[in-house]
Amino acid sequence: MVFKLEEVNPDTDFDELMACEWESYENPSQTFFRLFCPIHGTGPNARAESIKEATARQLAWHQSDPTSYWQKVVDVETRKIIGGALWKICKTNPFEQEQHSEAYWIPTGGQRDFVNKALEQFEAPRAKMGQRPQVYLNIIFTHPAYRRKGAGDLMMDWGIQKAEEMGVEMWLDATVYGVPLYKKHGFAVVNESDIRPTTDKPDVDWEMIEHDLIPMVMWQMWRPVGGMDKEGKTIRPWNEIGASE
Repeated sequence: MVFKLEEVNPDTDFDELMACEWESYENPSQTFFRLFCPIHGTGPNARAESIKEATARQLAWHQSDPTSYWQKVVDVETRKIIGGALWKICKTNPFEQEQHSEAYWIPTGGQRDFVNKALEQFEAPRAKMGQRPQVYLNIIFTHPAYRRKGAGDLMMDWGIQKAEEMGVEMWLDATVYGVPLYKKHGFAVVNESDIRPTTDKPDVDWEMIEHDLIPMVMWQMWRPVGGMDKEGKTIRPWNEIGASE
């Protein structure tokens, strides 16, 4: 089985790419995915309609973001998309201007309030520690039938080469499933986030989504300029100048 890494064609690839993304994040289920790609409704077509909405939205995000670079891994023999990654190629500090995103894809009320607060908690650690040019791995996935065959390494190697060409650090937010792959490629865990939004007066919608998504733990991981983090020696630039680990 031979895989090839290619840039995504937004005009022809997005439907298949997003179908692969959904299957990947649903097997096993990763709750943070529902912050961005919820299933609306409960009818027989709810999932299909939700994928359609999320595909259009993610395509619009990609086309409107100059830092966005989507890539796909294809099976050379079948040309099937079996994995993908979204990289944010940030030539300047991505947090130079404060941003407040509204989860407009979530119905108004308690569910949206929950997701808005969850996204704030999700973004906060990197916004504090990663205020420099960087290559950020926003999304990465491999279809369940093609895992542990090298697709993840292909995508990671591309990102590392890009960061080295630019002379910048790398960041990502990991679930428990991805940490071993990222450590293999020189990333170090620099923060653990227990994402757990709170409110004084939760309504039924808040309690429902809280029940479905919590617990939700993410690990912020960092790869310094030039290579692997060396314990006790690597300077972490978000600390005081000259301070080391």
